[in-house]
Amino acid sequence: MTGSLQIKSGVYYAVLNLKDEYGKRCPKWICTHLEVKNNKRKAEEFLNKLLAEYDGVKTAYSNDILFTEYLYQWLEAISGSIEPNTYESYRYIINRYIEPYFAERKIKLRSLEPQHIQDFYNGQLKKGLSANTILKQHANIRKSLQNAVKMNIIPYNPADRITLPKKQKYIASFYTAGQVNNLLSAVKNEPIYPAVILTAFYGFRRSEVLGLKWKHIDFKVGTVTVQDTRVQFKSLIDKPRTKNKSSHRTLPLVPAMREFLCNLKRQQMENRLLLGTGYIVNDYVCVWDDGRPFRPDYITDRFGNLLKQHNLPHIRFHDLRHSAASMLLANGYSLKEIQEWLGHGDLGTTANIYAHLEFQAKQNMAASLGENLIIG
Repeated sequence: MTGSLQIKSGVYYAVLNLKDEYGKRCPKWICTHLEVKNNKRKAEEFLNKLLAEYDGVKTAYSNDILFTEYLYQWLEAISGSIEPNTYESYRYIINRYIEPYFAERKIKLRSLEPQHIQDFYNGQLKKGLSANTILKQHANIRKSLQNAVKMNIIPYNPADRITLPKKQKYIASFYTAGQVNNLLSAVKNEPIYPAVILTAFYGFRRSEVLGLKWKHIDFKVGTVTVQDTRVQFKSLIDKPRTKNKSSHRTLPLVPAMREFLCNLKRQQMENRLLLGTGYIVNDYVCVWDDGRPFRPDYITDRFGNLLKQHNLPHIRFHDLRHSAASMLLANGYSLKEIQEWLGHGDLGTTANIYAHLEFQAKQNMAASLGENLIIG
């Protein structure tokens, strides 16, 4: 591999003498961002480092493919190895954010530089997008380019050389026990009530409560097992598995919940007899009166509307899960115990989400000690 330094607009550029797959010369200009004055040695070091990188791997450069074209090729190539909802999520991010920016600039894969990606992220921040949204975009870009490195299409991953915005720490919203009881009282006659009470009690994810089936409830032994999920992005997907290994868990069926579920199952059997062939037969616990399983987006939308209708504080449906965790923490259970109840993959996830609640528990402990000790 050979190359040289060239000057353009008072700045050094490293020019690499590359060839495409047909042997045609296609020089690659890479800006060093170093001004000519007093920077020749640094520019030479920059060039030598690039030459070493490009010499280190055998590459098959394409002179035609745009970065955006490659993104879609990569996405289709991995479609069979990822979950359908993950595929839809990746495609949405590419369509919504990445493709418009890079397609307009007609940046080719072999010409993509770290500065192109950095400018894209900086522009997204200026438009008001959150750091977490940009990190999701970065995950797509980096994974796709890592594949290009693996396939010897490019010599290094330019996405590894940019500065990412700091991830925003998530602080969960939650209801107190009293607020949860007010909510349950307000929505008791709503079709989504079973999903609400199960989520508030067991801290289910939305996908878990909607994926819960009667076969997962053992009335004799007194257990509820989280085993299947029902998810949605663009399409509705039933998955015979949970989010992760730890999410697959068995929880106790307390007497009050047992009675509630027995009555619910009895009502569904009566509805089935009443509607006959008009009843949609399935094994899901959370369904309409005609047996149709709830769509995840309906649960989310209806829950928000019910809070407005009853003048209740705004939280997300998912925050019922956080409410269950906060009540457990308030009752003295450890983060490790809460992790297992919620089905988090590791204790760090639980600690990061509920650290502020754990500190409140410590404040209560401190106050209790202060009442028993004479200080000062």
